[in-house]
Parts: sequence; structure tokens; C-alpha cells
Amino acid sequence: MEMPELHVGRGMGFGPLAVFPVWTGAAAPAGLVTGRAARVDVAELADGPSVSELVVTNVGDRVALLIEGELLEGGWQHRALSHDVILSPGVSMAVGVACVEQGRWAGSSPLKRRARRASASVRAALHAASPGMQNDVWQRIGRYDAALGGSPTQSYVDHLDRLAHLADPGLLDFGDGVSGLMRWVRQLPLLPGQRGVIAGVAGQPVSLELYPSRSALAAHVHETLTGLLLDAVASGAPSEPTPGRRARRFAGRLDGIHAEAQPAVNAGAGTALSLTTEHIAVGGVSLAERWAHLTVLNRHHPLLEIA
Repeated sequence: MEMPELHVGRGMGFGPLAVFPVWTGAAAPAGLVTGRAARVDVAELADGPSVSELVVTNVGDRVALLIEGELLEGGWQHRALSHDVILSPGVSMAVGVACVEQGRWAGSSPLKRRARRASASVRAALHAASPGMQNDVWQRIGRYDAALGGSPTQSYVDHLDRLAHLADPGLLDFGDGVSGLMRWVRQLPLLPGQRGVIAGVAGQPVSLELYPSRSALAAHVHETLTGLLLDAVASGAPSEPTPGRRARRFAGRLDGIHAEAQPAVNAGAGTALSLTTEHIAVGGVSLAERWAHLTVLNRHHPLLEIA
């Protein structure tokens, strides 16, 4: 699958975070619904719960895009979707997930989707081959315990819920602290025609994401940046701006390369795609030979540490 041609705009920064708008003229699948608007139910497997699988059902009347790292909360433990999935109306299927709550395996609460998303650090672990992937996820969540205080069940969701209440300006090296960054992330505007973002932390690009439409981007961008903020807080990232030349060079890593189909990954109605080079890890899903969602991670960023 050929990479789309990308155009990177002028960035905006606050504290350690930077965000650059991305446009593309590449055609995208039409009619997809994603985020909170996607009417998708989640349940444990009918023959008994499994750490690595859940069942998703599209109860709506439109094709749904579920993105890698989406949090599926409740059930026997909180989990995160391990890869992108495109789900046709009325379809029910088992999907691969990773546990993000190591200390719990019980409970009767229903599973739910709130379109929240795991951090870039946790999502980077999803690129590792099984069975090492799950241990890597737990180790990365353990870093939040060490930096921000423990969770009773070693739960990523606990740390995400606490983020809005981390009012200590000393957690980051600028005066507005965590609460100021939370406000900035939530109020970040999107530009006309924008379909993607490059996000940077502490002077270097971390990730690039591309969606099929501006509305699809809007459904996920603020939750994605909130997870990145959690990474920045836990690592004590310095308030160093990310230069535009680095963002453009990061996007340029896609020039002339092709992602490979992954037939062993069940992406529903879509085709799972991935590629790893010296500098980047690429993942995503296509529908009708058009990119529906594309993620690019910087393998060399200290937050990600992708082997």
C-alpha cells in the first residue's frame, strides 16, 4: 500500500507539547463513523473471558472505524484494542486486545467504549510481537506507577482518570503545569480540510496520524493528545519546542515506501497494514485500497523506545 502524500502546516506548542496540522489529497473511504459516534457494543467472549480477546458488535447502520489503542473499559479488566478494525453494520467479531489493568481479573460491570485511548508509550508496545507485547504493556504502565503513584490494580485507566487532578506545577518545568496543558489540549482547534496531526514532545516528533476526514480526526485527536500528555508528565518532559523542520522531516520518512498487508491480523472489513524501518513504525488499516487510518511512530523517541 503506497503512502499518501502529506502536507505539514505550522505547529502550535505549549509546554513540552507541539502539534502540527497535516493535510493530504489522497482519497479516503467515504461514510465511516468513528469515536463516540460509532455505535459499537463490547463484551467478553461467550465461552468465557480472555485476556487477549473481546467481542465487538456494530449495532449501528454505518461502517465503524475502531482505532488501535482504543480503551475498552470495564468487564473483567480494562483492555486496549491492539490494532485498527473496520466493522460493517450488524457484524460481530472477536478482536485482539491487550490488558491495561494487570491487577484485576474479576468483575461484573459491563464493558464500554468512551473513545478514550491509551498513550503513545503504551501503544508503542502494541507493535511488539506476541507474547512479549503484553509484558511490555505492563512494564510501561508500571512507569506511571513509579512516577505518579501506584494504582491499586496497576490500571492505566486509573492514571488517565487522575491526570486532570495532577495540579502540582512541579510535575512539569513551566508555570501552568498539568492543568494548563489539559486546557490547551481540550481547546486545540482543527483547521479546514485538516485530516491529520504530527505530535511532538520535548523537541522531537513522537507520532503522526491520518484519518479519512476532518470529523474522524476530531473524534480522536483530543483523547490521543491527552494520552501523550500523560507520557509527558510521567517522564518529566522539558518544555522544549519541536521545530517545524523536524516535523516535516518526520513526515518525509514516508516518501517512497509501502506498507505491507498483514493477513494474519483480522481487521474486519478492512486490511491491516504495517511496516517498520530504521526510523519509524507504521500501522493502519485500508478499505477498498484507500487508507482509513494511518499511524506513524518515531522509533527513536525516548517516550516510545520501539525495538
